[in-house]
Amino acid sequence: MTGDPRTAESLPEFLTWEEYLGLPTEIAQCIDGLDRGKVIWARTGPRRNQRAAVRLRNALESAWSAARSGHDGCFEADSEQPIFFTAKNDFLKPDFVLYQCLSADEQDVPASAVVIVGEVLSPSNSVQDMQRKTTRFAEAGIPWYWEVEATETGLVIQINALLPAPEHRPAGVQPLREFHYEPVARWTGTGDFTYHLPFPFTIPARELEY
Repeated sequence: MTGDPRTAESLPEFLTWEEYLGLPTEIAQCIDGLDRGKVIWARTGPRRNQRAAVRLRNALESAWSAARSGHDGCFEADSEQPIFFTAKNDFLKPDFVLYQCLSADEQDVPASAVVIVGEVLSPSNSVQDMQRKTTRFAEAGIPWYWEVEATETGLVIQINALLPAPEHRPAGVQPLREFHYEPVARWTGTGDFTYHLPFPFTIPARELEY
């Protein structure tokens, strides 16, 4: 691909889902989602970020496969899978995602089915970009947000849980967001990656190497 396809003057600021599907692959890959039709451009990160997202998707699938015999639920893992909020023109593509199993005739993944959403951070990610994303995830009620740093020496994974806004606040103070994410666990590459929710899992450290 020569140059950045996002500089093409013919590209609109807003797209419908049908228009998005009709885009050339090299342009569609540069779009991170549609915010009620408004195009959200992806910020390109290092190649190791892409490898990290694939590793985590595969690791989540393996972790669920190992845990499913003792769990009543059913989950599927994907990477770069659009998750839909209120309409077809309102979606985001997280780097990796775990969601409740859908029926064979369901093609779209609604945010209401998502259990874990994950992003591999890049130096090009702005604070505003990430706040916008996590706000949408929280408003949709997605219970777990994993924030991943892909450093030159390995992965750092922070698990964030969706919590209601604090109830003990000064009189007259109303939070802007009723729900928000709080960090509850952090893995820095030492030993296997173990946690107990949304199901008990242990991911061997070797599965996250890249």
